[in-house]
Amino acid sequence: MRALGFFDGAILLTYTAALASIGWWAARKRAATADEYFLAGRSIPWLVTTTSFMATCISALTFVGTPAEGYGADFRYLFSNIGDISAAIFVAVVLLPFYQSHKITSIYEAVERRMGTTVRRTCSGYFLLSRTLASTVRIVAIAKVLEVVSGGALPFSACVVATVAIILLYTTAGGGRAIAWTDLMQFFLLVGGAITALFYIAAHVPGGFPAIVDAGSHAMRPDGTIYNKFNFLELLKPANLGLLALLSVWGFFNSSAAYGTDQDMVQRLLACNNPRKARWSLVISGLVSIPITALFLFIGVALYAYAQTHPALIAGMTDNDHIFPRFILNEMPAGLRGLLMAAVASAAMGSSDSALASLTTAFTVDFYRPLWGKNLDEAAIVRASKRFFVGFGLLFMVFALALRSLDNLLWLAFRIVAFTYGPLLGTTLVAILTDWKVPGRKVMGLMLSSTALTFGLAMTAWWLASHGSTSVFWTELHKTYWRFYVIFGALAVPAGCWMMRER
Repeated sequence: MRALGFFDGAILLTYTAALASIGWWAARKRAATADEYFLAGRSIPWLVTTTSFMATCISALTFVGTPAEGYGADFRYLFSNIGDISAAIFVAVVLLPFYQSHKITSIYEAVERRMGTTVRRTCSGYFLLSRTLASTVRIVAIAKVLEVVSGGALPFSACVVATVAIILLYTTAGGGRAIAWTDLMQFFLLVGGAITALFYIAAHVPGGFPAIVDAGSHAMRPDGTIYNKFNFLELLKPANLGLLALLSVWGFFNSSAAYGTDQDMVQRLLACNNPRKARWSLVISGLVSIPITALFLFIGVALYAYAQTHPALIAGMTDNDHIFPRFILNEMPAGLRGLLMAAVASAAMGSSDSALASLTTAFTVDFYRPLWGKNLDEAAIVRASKRFFVGFGLLFMVFALALRSLDNLLWLAFRIVAFTYGPLLGTTLVAILTDWKVPGRKVMGLMLSSTALTFGLAMTAWWLASHGSTSVFWTELHKTYWRFYVIFGALAVPAGCWMMRER
């Protein structure tokens, strides 16, 4: 195992200095209002908006978890991106124009216009809870990766503290403007790092890319059976159609909720200086998600091929999530390893910085200003927002240090939002697309009961599966069909609102 080298450290320091410089540059123009602080005065060029949005979508979970899928499984994860595209188009046509036309800062203000303050704060509370937990998982992921690829030179706790501290360094002063422009740099760094890694792997696999494709076409499962990681026709066999249909439908509902009801995502689009082009930014991001996901999946296949001739890479490995970090640490030369470490860091920071900003926005606009800051001027609101920025950052640190033992991080992040995204999407659709009059407390009750039901099912399935249950229903619910939770919530809330509407 190698130690962190001088060139690697120099690259990481240069990367950190670049982030701080962009944050300082963005902070030169002081934000006089909350809108300027959170949304950069809605002045961000659409190309920067596009890259910022994509950087928000790509996290350290993508950088680590997706290659693990390609290494240990196949390309079926790519099918969820079909739902991403249709969801991006749906949100760009239906939801985003509504938010833009009302000039709102928090998207949950749109819900209040139809359903009242109670529902607005419930939706915002859902977001605050799920985004804090999901983003903590991302911080845990990046800290674990950096600990591995640094050869232990950077312990887990130091990685957590350093990651959050660097994010606060360049975001607190510059706000939304700093995040948008740093995300531009980080997007190209992480994609460039992934491409560099792929070509480096291919150069060290005898036979190059053709050999990688051949290895992926004749891969061996742990039970000794041979399968084709690229064979989409095999995935379309009747035995797999149910799963693929579920992935596509789940992708649509999950991404519709993410793109249209998650402040973290929508805030990037609301900052754009051209509303029409912001909608195109969303659609382009949905389209680009396919080749980016395919890139990281193919890195996993390349690592599978590499391991066939370099078995030391996987010696003693118990978790497929470790395959890419192991390769970066043990196989890449100094300099390139530092570049990949910076790319991994940028994947985490590109998603975590926007999470901090959106959490601060939602808390400030939906709770602090209407409840405790009614008599404060805009300058005081901005000062308070900077304190909340730091507060959420410290919360990230505490939660990440407490949840160090988490595993299977890619799917864990999806499972967390599965309980909240459905009710959020269902409530938002009712608020924007219908004229139903439903008392706010009843809507809140529908949201909470939907979440309680799916969470209860999830805990039951987990307990039975972990205690040796042979029930196919509960085992499959725990392993695969937990994706129905998002779909259930998105349909249950509108159905309940329809039955409870005033006639």
